[in-house]
Amino acid sequence: MARVPYVEREALDAEGQKIYDQIRQDRNSPEVGLQFRALLNSPKAAGHLTSMGAQLRFQSAMPENLKELAIILVSREWNSGIEWTGHAVLAAKAGVSDSAIEAIRTWQAPEGLSGDEVVIARYVHEAIRDKEISDDTFAAAHRLLGDRGITDLTLTVAYYTALAIAQIALKPGMGGDRVSTL
Repeated sequence: MARVPYVEREALDAEGQKIYDQIRQDRNSPEVGLQFRALLNSPKAAGHLTSMGAQLRFQSAMPENLKELAIILVSREWNSGIEWTGHAVLAAKAGVSDSAIEAIRTWQAPEGLSGDEVVIARYVHEAIRDKEISDDTFAAAHRLLGDRGITDLTLTVAYYTALAIAQIALKPGMGGDRVSTL
């Protein structure tokens, strides 16, 4: 049970309804998910956060497989069943191997990952676990992704961390009959 009410579109003023519609449109979804409906208790902030997420998710300079890998790494670090369940499927579709996904799910990564995936895993792990990214790890990720890509990676870690902390605090459900695969 969520700790705050899920906001319905009709309960929002005109500006809030525009934000609600933008969230739905950005995700090409007929409905706004429960986690975002919980965030809509603060519509403007939710709008800014979700717009950032849409930019990073759909317009990232990172290759799709590495972007989705980063998202599931962050999801695993924060035990976010909501994000893991959706993005593990997207990671597989983007070319991340089942063995790499399982290595992340079972806390074995970076073992089980290959080449570029190891670079991304080290970056995410250092950012979240160590609260510091070594010069060597940054340089490796920068060589791989370039200026915009390393910035998108950094912001992807920040965005999905923000969602995870909101999930920890607000406890939104997954919606429908979805069950966590984490």
